[in-house]
Amino acid sequence: MNENLKRESSISLVLDVIRKYGSINRYEIAKKTSLSPATVTNITDRLIKAGFISETPSFISKRGRKPINLTLSNGVHLSIGIEIDSRHITGVVIGLNGNVIKSERIEIEKSTPESIFKEVILIYNSLIKDLDKKRIIGLGIGIPGLIDPKNRKVIFSAVLGWRNVSIDEFLEDIGIPIFIEDNVRAITLGELWYGAGIGKDNLLCIGAGRGISSGIVINGCIYSGPNDRAGEFGHMVIEKDGKRCKCGNYGCLEAYVSTETIIAKALDGVKNNAYTGFNPKDENRIFEEIIRTGKSGDKFILNIFEEVGEYLGIGIANLINFFNPELIILADELAKAEDLILEPLKRTIRLHALPPIPEIVTSKLGTLACAIGSATLAIRELLYSRVESFVGGDN
Repeated sequence: MNENLKRESSISLVLDVIRKYGSINRYEIAKKTSLSPATVTNITDRLIKAGFISETPSFISKRGRKPINLTLSNGVHLSIGIEIDSRHITGVVIGLNGNVIKSERIEIEKSTPESIFKEVILIYNSLIKDLDKKRIIGLGIGIPGLIDPKNRKVIFSAVLGWRNVSIDEFLEDIGIPIFIEDNVRAITLGELWYGAGIGKDNLLCIGAGRGISSGIVINGCIYSGPNDRAGEFGHMVIEKDGKRCKCGNYGCLEAYVSTETIIAKALDGVKNNAYTGFNPKDENRIFEEIIRTGKSGDKFILNIFEEVGEYLGIGIANLINFFNPELIILADELAKAEDLILEPLKRTIRLHALPPIPEIVTSKLGTLACAIGSATLAIRELLYSRVESFVGGDN
C-alpha cells in the first residue's frame, strides 16, 4: 500500500473507533485497531493538536492512575447542516462530536428552487454569523426525493415538485465543500453517528412523514445502491390492486401510511360527525393536534393510528425478514406519535416477522435529525477523506 494511503487509513481507523465508542482510551484503541500502542499515541497526539479529538478523564474507579479517554472534539471544526422541506427549512451548526451549537428554523410559503435556495443562503449566513469562517468544514443539505449526491443534483422530488435541479447553480458562491443527500439517508447517518444507532452496525431507519422511505445500514455503512435508489420502502406493494399511489402504481405502502393519510382520515371523520374530540384549529399544526387528541384516549383517533400502525408493521416485518437488522429506528413526523403508532406497529411485527425481533425505537435526534445528519455528511468526508491535510506528519 502507498505510504500516504496507509498513514491516512490508520488515522481514519483511529478516528472511526473513537467515533463509534464515544469515549475510549489509547490502550483500547490499540486493541480494537490492531495498531501498535506507539502508533496510536503518535496519531492521537497529532489529532489532539489538530483539534479533532479531546482528552477527558475516565470515570472508572480504580486504584492508581486513571486512563485518559479520548472523544471527538466540539471546539475547532464545525459543520453546517440544512434540511429542506416544502414547509420549512431547518439549519444547525455542529462540532465533530455532534453537539448542536446553533439551530434555526424558518417557515416557507413557496417551494420553487429559486425561492428555497434564497432562504437556504439566508439561514446559512445567519448560522455562520459570529463564527470563525476558517473553522467551517462544509455544508450538508438533506432534500426529500431521488438525489444524485456525486453531481449534487435533485433528480426528482415529489414533495418539492422539483425535477433535475442542480444545487451548484444556486450555491456556487458559498465557498466551502457542499454535500447533498436524500433526507432519510441523512437522518440515518445522523442517527448512526450521534443518535439512536450509536454502536450498531446493521439497522434500518424508517422515515415516515408525508412520504415513506428507509435508510439501510449494513456492516456500519449506509447502503445507497448503484444509482442511489435504495430504500424506497414506501413503494413496496402491500395490497394487490389497492389504492393508487402518488407514484402512479397501485397498493404501495405509502398510500396507506403517511401523515397525510392520518390527517385525511381525521378530517373526514370530523366532516362526517364521527364521535371524536378532535377539533382542528390550526391548519399548520393539524398533525400535532391529532396526536394530542389521541394521547387523551380518543377512540376514533386511536383507531386511525391502529390501522396505520398495522400497515406500517406489515411493511417493516417484511424488511426485518429480508435484512435481519439489529435495530429499527422510526423517524420523521410519524415518530412524534410515539406509542400511538409504536404499539400497533410492534404488535403487527411480532405476528409477521421471524424472531428474533430487533429493538424498535423512535429517533433520538428528533426534529433536528435531518439537519444534524446533513451536517454529518461534511464531517464524514473530513474524517475519512481529508483528515491527512489537517493532521500531516509521519506516523
